Amino acid sequence: MRKLILILLGLFSIAHISFAQMGSPGHGETQAIAFHPTDPMIIYVGAGKGLCKTTVGGKDNWPTVGLDTFSPRAIVVGQQDPERVYAGTHKVGVYRSSNGGDSWEEINNGITYREMRSMVIHPKDDQIVYAATDGGGVFKTVNGGDSWKEINHGLIDKVVRSMVMDPGSPETLYVGTWHGVYKTTDGGNHWSADPDGLYDVDVRVLALDPSDSKILYAGTQPRGVYRSEDAGATWTPGKTPLMEHIESMAIDPANPNHVYVGTRAGVFISTDKGDTFNTAGLRWSNMAWTLVFDPKTNPPTLYYGGVGGVLKTTTKGFQWEVTGPIRP
Repeated sequence: MRKLILILLGLFSIAHISFAQMGSPGHGETQAIAFHPTDPMIIYVGAGKGLCKTTVGGKDNWPTVGLDTFSPRAIVVGQQDPERVYAGTHKVGVYRSSNGGDSWEEINNGITYREMRSMVIHPKDDQIVYAATDGGGVFKTVNGGDSWKEINHGLIDKVVRSMVMDPGSPETLYVGTWHGVYKTTDGGNHWSADPDGLYDVDVRVLALDPSDSKILYAGTQPRGVYRSEDAGATWTPGKTPLMEHIESMAIDPANPNHVYVGTRAGVFISTDKGDTFNTAGLRWSNMAWTLVFDPKTNPPTLYYGGVGGVLKTTTKGFQWEVTGPIRP
């Protein structure tokens, strides 16, 4: 009996430690994470009550640097000028900072729908940014946000939940919508959805293999994870569908066979390119809004953002470390 009690106490302690690690930099759910292109200590986080920034890799120091009530849902950082930061918000459009978040300005000229869901920035030109919205399709700027143009030709479904860019061919982008995956190869001038591809299914999130841009993953609801190995022309479902509510996805840059999926029931990992999944911890957390790898670290660090704030792991989810202050 004494041995059984000790085992139960041990299990309770493990559960308590995992739950206690749920921290919340910025007061509220974390929905976006972005990194400085060269300095792993500088991280931006979009939370329920503003945009937070750390210059020390977390370490209990996440001051809010603006957008206090706007709930940033997408953040991109300039690759040539890291002081240039764009933030897509909940219902109030896009804001820009030219000084690393010290001050912000609204840049919505031409944006007719302001509920932002995803943003990508050109890897070689900080002036070119794409913004995906939850009802207005996709908008593009080529002058750093001074003006935007709606680019929805061929995009039948304007509820765009996710967007990724091929870094080796920045004119090629994919978006996940209520009705499948659409693709452009001309910078958004024309979009198309292959009827033989992933069509007429709710695609919640997309992820591009960092080692091979022809390999693309789609997290759907309620059909699990699909994989394309021919740049989106055809798709294959996982052998064992992950029947959780998928919200985020990340691919390990050190081992692209390892695919992480964030759900409303924690984080899961596949070691076989999405065919099967096992839990990667955080089963107590709810709504994993974002999963992002920082490839500058060795091994690459996976960051989680959600109801529990911001956590990170370098052990494939075996251990998670809170990066900010613990708050109720």
